[in-house]
Amino acid sequence: MENLYIPLLALGAALCFSSGQICSRLGLNYGTPTGAISFSLFTSTVILFAVLGPLTSWDDAPTDGVLLFTAAGVLSPFCTQILLFISANKVGISRASPLRNTTPLFAGVVAVLWLGETVTVAIATGTLLIIFGASLLGMRDSEQAVPYQPIYLLLPVLAAFLGGFSSPMRKLGYSMIDSVPLAVCVVQGGAFVALVLYLLATRKYRELIFRRETLVWFGLSGLLNSVAVTMNMTALEMGDVVLVSPLISTTPLFTVILSTVFLRSFERVTLKVLVGAAAICLGGIVLTTL
Repeated sequence: MENLYIPLLALGAALCFSSGQICSRLGLNYGTPTGAISFSLFTSTVILFAVLGPLTSWDDAPTDGVLLFTAAGVLSPFCTQILLFISANKVGISRASPLRNTTPLFAGVVAVLWLGETVTVAIATGTLLIIFGASLLGMRDSEQAVPYQPIYLLLPVLAAFLGGFSSPMRKLGYSMIDSVPLAVCVVQGGAFVALVLYLLATRKYRELIFRRETLVWFGLSGLLNSVAVTMNMTALEMGDVVLVSPLISTTPLFTVILSTVFLRSFERVTLKVLVGAAAICLGGIVLTTL
């Protein structure tokens, strides 16, 4: 039964991440990308520390474990989000998003080389199907061509690598800290501190728009992300990175489904979307049943 919990937790995290993205997209009608990241991360940090903080025991936390989880939080979600926004401006989201969605490939390679995890034919096949499907869903047919320098394609690849590297770091951290609530708080705290330093260093805090609509939509995004992070971290504590990371990457599938329902004026169901969705579904089936 425990083996069933792992994919359910990972898929639940993907659903919550995608729901948070929908809320952020609605909030962007009134705010900025900087506000979306900042308000969402602030809200999720407050919620997680309020709910999970009383369940943690900081006295028993080894320094190495705390530093490892903190670094993982800085890498993802903070660095990966910033790099994705920068790369979207440099090369266009239709190019940046598919490259960013190769995260499970990097996570799997690092997990095998660093943690000694095993990749079966089913896991490799399912992972590649999910990457292929997520890459298709990440493309935008309607986006105008954006002139770019090829060197900037390294930005979304770097985001994918850092996101993939972050998962094995968290898995290794559980060998030092066996408390999910503590691990979640440390990861979230690391990401939030990095965000504050970034806003101060770049003066991006001037882009924050405090309006009821932005606070509501980005706050809801933070609430959903707090649930997603907890489920993701719990799945990683229970299962291998090579299984959890690809299932988390089914997020674009849920995003397309939710966008079709709630953002009908912005999203179109095309053949490419159907093929991408089918590839992700097939990959998920292969991962969880074979």
